[in-house]
Amino acid sequence: MTKLAKILIDKKMTQRDLQRAIKQKHGITLGDDRISKMVTGRLTNYHIQTAKVIADTLEVTIDNIVES
Repeated sequence: MTKLAKILIDKKMTQRDLQRAIKQKHGITLGDDRISKMVTGRLTNYHIQTAKVIADTLEVTIDNIVES
């Protein structure tokens, strides 16, 4: 399980909830497939700006969501 998946579970959020929160807070649309790949760990090399947006939306640091 990825760090991002654990945070979503802890916050009782679905991937769709994350997608909506990002859209509401930042006006950015991340596709279902992209979010799914990040949450499941199939996509680990993504832009720092994307990581910043996700971390800010979830109110965590980038280190909390990026796998080491």
